[in-house]
Amino acid sequence: MVVELRNMGARLSASESQVEELQKEVVNQRVELSVTKNELQFYKNKVEELERGNAALQARLRARWRSRRLSTSHAAELSAMGTIVTASEGEVEEMKSENAGRTNRLQNDRPKVAFFAGLSETGGFQGPFNTETSLVYTNVITNIGQAYSPVTGVFAAPVRGVYYIRFSGMDATTSQYMDFHLFKNDQGIMWNGQYSSQQRRQYLSNSLTLELEEGDLVYMCLPSGYRIYDDSDKHSSFSGFLLFPM
Repeated sequence: MVVELRNMGARLSASESQVEELQKEVVNQRVELSVTKNELQFYKNKVEELERGNAALQARLRARWRSRRLSTSHAAELSAMGTIVTASEGEVEEMKSENAGRTNRLQNDRPKVAFFAGLSETGGFQGPFNTETSLVYTNVITNIGQAYSPVTGVFAAPVRGVYYIRFSGMDATTSQYMDFHLFKNDQGIMWNGQYSSQQRRQYLSNSLTLELEEGDLVYMCLPSGYRIYDDSDKHSSFSGFLLFPM
C-alpha cells in the first residue's frame, strides 16, 4: 500500500512536471503566436501601403499615357492643319501668280486707244461757212493706237467697245451764238449750242460714252453760219479713249 502510494506520488509529480512544461510551452506558443500576429499585421500594413502606392503609380502612368496620347493627337492635328495651311498658301500664291499672268495678258492683249487734239496751233477762226462743215483738229498731242486722223478729223474705232468722247470750243467777243454737232458715221449723236448776250469770250464743252463697232467713225461738225476759235492754248479740242473692249 505504501509502495503504491509512493508510486502514485511519483507519477503525480511527473504529471505535474509535464503540466508545467506544457503550460510553459503554451505560454511560449502564445508569445510566438502574438509575435506572428504582429508580424502579420506589419506585413499586412506594408502590403496595403504597397498596394496604395502601386494604385497611385498606375493612376499617374494612366494620366501620363492619356496626356501623351492627347498631346500626340494634338500634335498630329496641328501637323495636319499646318500641311493644309501650307497647301492653301501654295494655292493662293499659285492663284495670285495665275491672276497676275492673266492680268498682264489682258493688259497686253487689250487695245490701247487714246487721243487728244487741239483745233489749231497757229491761232485764228474757222468759219462761218455756208454749209455744215467737218472740223479737223490738226494740233495732235496724243494719238495712242493711231485711231484719230489729223487729216480728216475723224476718229475710227479700232475695236468693238465702249469709248469716252469729249469736245470743247470757244468763240471770241463778236459772236453771240455757238453751235457744235457730234456725229457717229452719218448719224447726229449730240448737238450743243450756247447764246451769250455779253460781248466776251464764251466756252462750250460736253462729253459722252459711245458703244462703237469696229470701224465706226466719230467726228465733229460746225453748223452753217457759226465759227470757232483756237490757238496754242487749245481752247477748242477733240479727245477720247477706249473704256473697255466688248
